[in-house]
Amino acid sequence: MARRDIRSLDRSLFVFCMAVLCLTVAYPAARLLMVAVFGWAHEAIAHNPGRAAIINTAVMSFATVVTSGIVGSALAFLLTRYTFPGRRILAGLAYMPFTLPPLVGVLSFYYLVGLDGLLPRFCEQRLGIGGLALRGPWAILLVHTYSFYVYFYAMIGAALETVDVSQLEAARTLGAGRCRVFFRVMMPMLKPALLGAALLTFMSSGASFSAPYIFGNRYPMLSVEIFHERTQFNDARAATLTAVLAALSLLGVLVFRSRRRAAGGASKGVRVPLRSRAGRAAATVTAALCMAVILMPHLAILWLSLVDHRAWHTELVPTAFTWANYREIFTSAQDFAPIRNSLWMSALAAGACLLVALPAGYLIGRGRPGAAWVNLLVMIPWALPGTVTAMNLILAFNHPRLSLVGTVWLLPLAYFIRNVPLLTRISTAAVEPFDATLLEAGQTLGGSRWFCFRHIVLPLLAPAIAAGAALVFATCLGEFVASILLYAPRNIPIAVQIDTMRRGAAGLGPAFAYSVLLMVLVAGTFVLSRRFTSRVF
Repeated sequence: MARRDIRSLDRSLFVFCMAVLCLTVAYPAARLLMVAVFGWAHEAIAHNPGRAAIINTAVMSFATVVTSGIVGSALAFLLTRYTFPGRRILAGLAYMPFTLPPLVGVLSFYYLVGLDGLLPRFCEQRLGIGGLALRGPWAILLVHTYSFYVYFYAMIGAALETVDVSQLEAARTLGAGRCRVFFRVMMPMLKPALLGAALLTFMSSGASFSAPYIFGNRYPMLSVEIFHERTQFNDARAATLTAVLAALSLLGVLVFRSRRRAAGGASKGVRVPLRSRAGRAAATVTAALCMAVILMPHLAILWLSLVDHRAWHTELVPTAFTWANYREIFTSAQDFAPIRNSLWMSALAAGACLLVALPAGYLIGRGRPGAAWVNLLVMIPWALPGTVTAMNLILAFNHPRLSLVGTVWLLPLAYFIRNVPLLTRISTAAVEPFDATLLEAGQTLGGSRWFCFRHIVLPLLAPAIAAGAALVFATCLGEFVASILLYAPRNIPIAVQIDTMRRGAAGLGPAFAYSVLLMVLVAGTFVLSRRFTSRVF
């Protein structure tokens, strides 16, 4: 009887997950494919700027993989293999780019190294060196490197922690030099981590919107061109470019999966203390410089939020500070509305993700019948950029019988679709070690299947639930590309409000105050999620 009830529970969860995922994921993706195939706009990719956008996106993605790989891998080797003063602080600060929402991070770099940036103006006014302001591909590459090196740092660092040191020592004992040991022994162990980080970086760079949107006026990229075509109501051209962007992302996923191999050792990596004074001094100076670079965007936004924005253009270093920017966004009902909108939409999306991700994670983690189909559907949004997801929803829910375009519900739906893979993965990892006999015992003692699920399964998954919900909430707060394509005037979020105000001179100061608030909210929820995640993994 107990096993029969469990099978009934599995079927109910499977039907629920498939119904939701088919409506929100499969149907919009199929709708986009139909529009792209039957309304294929050849001119969108045959001529500029569409053709240039495709080439630029591919080139920028590969370049970002290279630069992010160099920075992130070097930082991982430095912090994982060696001990020196300041190592622990730098290891904690290395994740700080994750706390910067995409638009906020790009704005901070714009006012640091862009046309109105502090550093170019300092070099021009104090050193007499002009023309150093970054724009176009070099500015985009700088922002991407800062934002995405964390993938390499985290994955290479984790791999280095499990490298079997005895194999390295054995190779050296047999006469192999340092370079030979590195390329012949260590690199094969790190290959899966390198490929995984490269995949995430390639996909994230191709999907990037904020950096090309702010810096790339004369350097078109696919995500921005899709936005321009959509705002001009050229849905056929937008769908064609969206299909190309989706194909590039899916190709990256397929290449990675075909080359992925298990590797690594069982021994824990050993850190080597730097004994020479020169080595310790060099490492400490390097760590201090890295800390300054990592924190500079955060400090720039904080500084700008505390000054009269007009002083930024007239003074190299503003001397007068004010809280007026913060008072404006908190005392005006109109200016506070984006904060309220972002909070309730992010909370709604996190709740919806919980409703789907928990049963999906249960089915996948326990290997229940139909789990492969659920896993396939739930991971489709992970492989698709935010621009693609937004266009899917626009094309799918923009007809009289099922119209959500222009309503307040389409944007939370996009938040849900974008983040349900993340929460599903966390739930799956928490479910895999779960002892199914506990559920069977509850059924044997007379509890219904739903009673046992609520009182046995859910309490055991509580840390994962909290961690995943916090991550989803933080991600939704900082989402920009889907927000700018799908928002309605009644539910304008913080990110869109920042973009609207920074394009108007009168609202530049409050835009920075919004940015700091968004940064604090994202950082707070990120820290909270890591606290809960540490209890699960």
